[in-house]
Amino acid sequence: MLTALVVAVGALVMPVAASGATGDVGVEGPSHSGTGTPTGTKRATSNLWFHDGLWWGNLWDTSSSDFHIFRFNPSTNGWVNTGVKTDTRSSTHHDVLWDGSTLHVASYRFVNDGLPAEPNYPTTMRRYSYNASSKTYTLLSSTQINNQRVEALTIDKDTTGRIWATWQQGNRIYLNVTGTDGKTWGTPFAHPASLSNVSVDDTSALVAYGPGKMGLMWSRQVGDSTDGMYFSFHNDGASNSTWSTPVAAVSGQRSGDDHMNLKWLDSSGGRVFAAIKTSYTSSSQPLIQLLALNTSTSTWSAHTIATVAECPNRVIVVIDESTQRLRTFATYPKPSGTTNSGACTSSGGAIYEKSTPLSTISFTTSKTARIVDADQYVHNVTSTKQNINSARGTANSGLLLLADVNATSRYWHYYDGSGGGDTTAPTVTATSPNAGATGVAVTANATGTFSEAMTASTITPSTFTLTAQGSTTPVPAAVTYSGNVATLNPTADLAAGTTYTATIKGGSSGVKDAAGNALASDKAWTFTTAAAGGGGTPETVTLNATADSYVESGTTGTNYGTSTMLGVDASPVEVSYLKFDLSAYAGRTLESATLQLRSAGSGSVGTQNVKLVANDAWTETGITYSNRPTLGSSIGTLGPTSANANYSVPLTVSGVTGELGQQLSLGMDSTNSDGLDLNSREAGSTVAPKLVLTFR
Repeated sequence: MLTALVVAVGALVMPVAASGATGDVGVEGPSHSGTGTPTGTKRATSNLWFHDGLWWGNLWDTSSSDFHIFRFNPSTNGWVNTGVKTDTRSSTHHDVLWDGSTLHVASYRFVNDGLPAEPNYPTTMRRYSYNASSKTYTLLSSTQINNQRVEALTIDKDTTGRIWATWQQGNRIYLNVTGTDGKTWGTPFAHPASLSNVSVDDTSALVAYGPGKMGLMWSRQVGDSTDGMYFSFHNDGASNSTWSTPVAAVSGQRSGDDHMNLKWLDSSGGRVFAAIKTSYTSSSQPLIQLLALNTSTSTWSAHTIATVAECPNRVIVVIDESTQRLRTFATYPKPSGTTNSGACTSSGGAIYEKSTPLSTISFTTSKTARIVDADQYVHNVTSTKQNINSARGTANSGLLLLADVNATSRYWHYYDGSGGGDTTAPTVTATSPNAGATGVAVTANATGTFSEAMTASTITPSTFTLTAQGSTTPVPAAVTYSGNVATLNPTADLAAGTTYTATIKGGSSGVKDAAGNALASDKAWTFTTAAAGGGGTPETVTLNATADSYVESGTTGTNYGTSTMLGVDASPVEVSYLKFDLSAYAGRTLESATLQLRSAGSGSVGTQNVKLVANDAWTETGITYSNRPTLGSSIGTLGPTSANANYSVPLTVSGVTGELGQQLSLGMDSTNSDGLDLNSREAGSTVAPKLVLTFR
């Protein structure tokens, strides 16, 4: 048992001055002489965390030959050694989890690539409490997870308080879990699925996600058609061995490798992201990818971060909630003007960033240098399991990355303290019913649309209220949040001929955006319901498509999301896809729905069918013929058509009504070989597809 050391805040600041060499990016930090690869070589693990307005790290202390908890000092851009030990063994890797009240540090002796696990090397988990006054950690307990030396091991915590761990042992994916005390470990066991029988080079990783699930991803490289990256989940509270049937996030030989880094985003509809490495060798094939799980549809999509030609390696992904971006970091060849510039090697290089909006995942070839040692190779970047700049514990955290230079045994780091750049208060950009509206149906909901993503937990019946004129008691209602829209749904019809005031609360006790910024002041508006016996004044809204693309059977892997044209044809098969955001219209009474389209350079003598698409996970820049979602029932038809003409396609009200309050995906296909070309949204707003809805 290690003894906690409570060290004064003014502890020794380690030397951190940058080398000053031309071409250096980032800051050179403490020595890690005495241990190799201290940040780990498998990107499943994390060495940093953010808490109490501070960044912390699990770093090697050369003078004591132990791993210690270090505090990052942004004013000096350097590290402060708190003296609190986390492991006395030099040849260990670690996975660090801060759960909001307790720090968990899993430490394991590691084997190199291609070597089997070895018994009689204990893996430990140490738990620490935190004292906010002294800003120190104190050891609570030290327990043994397993008795194996393994290639990689990760931990995460479920909603019942149990900590899970996973690793590969004996060519099987293994797990262990504590009791609800979070410290008493059971007996390790293999994942029950036959597909968890893997190669000696495979690894696994965990991610807790909601509602109430523990996700497990692993690589499978046995050299046949079952190869890939697999995902399975456990419902919190179920028996330990009860896991879902594994699903391949990607499949096929060389589609996976033993590098993966997982994150969960719960403020945008619930998505799990995995940054992975493949084993492809052709220059145009993806070498690192971002896999995205839509938890509502249980479907995966794959997005290329960088190709084999770009020579990336050891990728991690960080979710920046304030800017609503996915930020990936990996080792790439060093930039020009540095030693060994441009060399494609597994020994290291420089750490670069590639990022993408969360709304439309698309990585370009451009990248930004974050850590460069002009004279040596940098490798093995790490950060935190947490989402940064999030209202849930990391507000205004900024970003901290840590990597190592093995040749000089030095840590290097990059710190961006801008807090993600979001210090702007959110605003309410639209309301429904409109302010001052009259003749509103008594069945209507009230909605408020925000300028940016909000923290869902702050949008409640206490912060979004509806009150009748002359009353001080809010109308009983359910309040929900999805897609930047808050919806207040009264539990009973409103009173006829009555004026109501809807209020979204601002200030410190009101609604807040994802970075923790509060709505500056209350947003209030009034509307009046229709008199008794009246049906209410119809309201018509026109919506632009938020995404559109088409797919073609002759080019099954090609994406046409940036095309100005949408194709619908039977030979070769061309299917068009459209997406509209109906999240603001939950509970409304729909009177009519019309799809407005404009034909492009060619018309058609045939008929095109407009069909519902249940799977909304497709993206404009990711959809191809190979991964296209299935078309459902027809809700409208178009045709015959002529070139360069406008068309309005009536859609069945019942079909669209079922999509109110969420995303509406439509597909268009045809059984006629006389194909039709339509203008896409990239052709300009005047000819872009539109959806016209009339509500009463």
